[in-house]
Amino acid sequence: MKLFKRLFVTLLALTAVGCAKVVNTAEVTGVELNYTSYTLENNSSFQLEAYVKPDNARNKSVTWSVQGIGANYISVSDTGLVTAKKTGTARVLATTVEKKLTASCIVTVVAQIVPVTSVSLNSTALSVKQGKTATLTASIYPSNATNKYVSWSSSNTNVATISSSGVISAVNQGSSTITVTTSDGHKTATCVVTVTEPTRVTSVSLDKSSLSLKVGRTSSLIANVLPSDAYDKSVSWSSSKTSIATVNNNGEITANAVGTTTITATTTDGGFTANCSVTVEEKGPTDEWTVLIYMCGSTLETESANKYVEGMPYSRCGLATCDIREIIETPNKPDDVNIVLETGGAQTWTNNTNGKYSNGYSISNQYIQRHHVENGKIVLDEGQDKIKNEYMGKQSVLQSFLEYGFNNYPADKTALILWNHGGGMQGACFNDDKSGYCVSDGLLGYEVVSAVSNAMSKCGISGQKLEFIGYDACMMQIQDLAEQYSPYFKYMLGSQELESGTGWDYDTWLDDLYAGKDTETVLKAAVDGFIKDNGGVNDYSNDQTLSYLNLEYAASYKDAWEEFALALRNDNVVANNRTKFNELIYSTKKFSDYTSEDIYYYQNGLSDAKDFINKFKTSNLNSNGKYNTNLQNILNEHSKLVAYSSCGKGAGNAYGLSMFWAIEKDTKDYNPYTAGTDTNFVNWAYLSNNYYGTESTVSGSGDDDDWGYWNW
Repeated sequence: MKLFKRLFVTLLALTAVGCAKVVNTAEVTGVELNYTSYTLENNSSFQLEAYVKPDNARNKSVTWSVQGIGANYISVSDTGLVTAKKTGTARVLATTVEKKLTASCIVTVVAQIVPVTSVSLNSTALSVKQGKTATLTASIYPSNATNKYVSWSSSNTNVATISSSGVISAVNQGSSTITVTTSDGHKTATCVVTVTEPTRVTSVSLDKSSLSLKVGRTSSLIANVLPSDAYDKSVSWSSSKTSIATVNNNGEITANAVGTTTITATTTDGGFTANCSVTVEEKGPTDEWTVLIYMCGSTLETESANKYVEGMPYSRCGLATCDIREIIETPNKPDDVNIVLETGGAQTWTNNTNGKYSNGYSISNQYIQRHHVENGKIVLDEGQDKIKNEYMGKQSVLQSFLEYGFNNYPADKTALILWNHGGGMQGACFNDDKSGYCVSDGLLGYEVVSAVSNAMSKCGISGQKLEFIGYDACMMQIQDLAEQYSPYFKYMLGSQELESGTGWDYDTWLDDLYAGKDTETVLKAAVDGFIKDNGGVNDYSNDQTLSYLNLEYAASYKDAWEEFALALRNDNVVANNRTKFNELIYSTKKFSDYTSEDIYYYQNGLSDAKDFINKFKTSNLNSNGKYNTNLQNILNEHSKLVAYSSCGKGAGNAYGLSMFWAIEKDTKDYNPYTAGTDTNFVNWAYLSNNYYGTESTVSGSGDDDDWGYWNW
């Protein structure tokens, strides 16, 4: 028996020793304080307690300190006793001896504490639909109470939750009591929240009802679930024949084999459906895309060639060659996509060191050249025209390039991009003439139309429509040009404002084009990429704009505008109200505005079309709403023509499309605006051209598409 007792005691002692070692061997993982904030009167004290984690931490020792100038307001002892010295705010830190982990408490010292006597809420009962939110506001009494901190709680978080700022989120149908509790005095107030049935889905539609794709290509559908505030707007996607085409959870379709299938979007709530018929075709004898880039380098390349320019993606690279690098370095170019460039118009091009831009040659500064993109380089095409560098502004040169592209790179979709300075109605693609002012011949809108029309006729593709025309240039997104181009192009991409020197973000939208996305997705990516590169939509220093137009609606938009202009003309509104009309034009969003004292502030004559219509609608020129029908027709057509527009906060009232108006005599004299040639807005051109009469104030001579004549 004695032997048994001795063994039992020994085992018990060993067990106790073992347990003690377990309790005291854990590493410190954190520390918390009994208060994270505290308010006390001057010359008073309170006790802070530090809780070192975990409970079995081997070293629970902490040191106490007051941060920075906070030591002027409070002191803290080695045991965490805080004493107020004078009014102010300080931070007390508790730091673990092991691992130096910290926790803090904000201490506010006041001359006198005014205690909280009560609290109330702005509502005592609320009804909130499932999935929606509501906000409660707590009022602390008296209003000068020292400590106004409150906490929130919900009696049933399965029904409703409450945030630290009093925002209720209705989770499920039922009832819950929301309680607010003051930190000082633990005063409470309550609100009974009843969560009711959510807003149910009533219908769903798709952005396309039919779609054609080539084998191996992709496209996307967008489901529009109504009403817009429906609780559950999720949809599932399915294909009736997955062997023909599949669709993923985001509505992206992939064409697998020739045939027809139906893509269906089904709402989770209510099971409503919408269908799109997808026809998959075999790849044809032509390629999928050809992008023709008419790159007139001009002073944009000359003045930045071989130099470092802030904001450019590459060092020592001209603005034109920087974009070429973006293009050639965009990966995954399919074999059925062609990127073809015509270069010229610059006195200097960036050196082609080690063949980084092309296959062992430099871009000529004497002759116009043609290239195509292949294996991460630009390749000099055979059939290079020995046309002088300074002829990029000639209609015949653009036409020759188009004919070359149509004949040598036929594709289902063909785009034309004009890269250069832009001058609004004064045109684009002005050569560097060594003066530094780009005063030589440029391409007016009707010259572009003639070049495209003649080239399509010569190549046997008249009556077809090219996919889009783009101006990587300043101020070219103008309603007159859009209408002129509408018989030849499906879309137009351009800017209303002066473009930043680096121009478009090519790799962003080429990524989508190479991936086989539909044209509108590609153009939207171009818009979003450009605005993002310049600071984004929320940047007040970003005044950049970019939009793409659906030219299917350009003619009906022009008709609506012309009806309005004819009404103004018949009523002599402009002639009889010159001062008021002046005030209206001056108040409309303008582009390329430098300073109000500078004549060039007005000389391009470009204002935002929608902003003008909105302002006219509420102006005293629209007596008794006489023109409201005309104006609303324009706004309706505008919403269809401007398919997508974006801009930075600094752009103001920019809605994606500009109008021309000769606001000053110099504007009229320096800018071409001949009805039937420069514009088909005949009545509007009549009003503009007669606003200051027919006299000319320009001395000297020059063609109407010379930038020097415009005196930019």
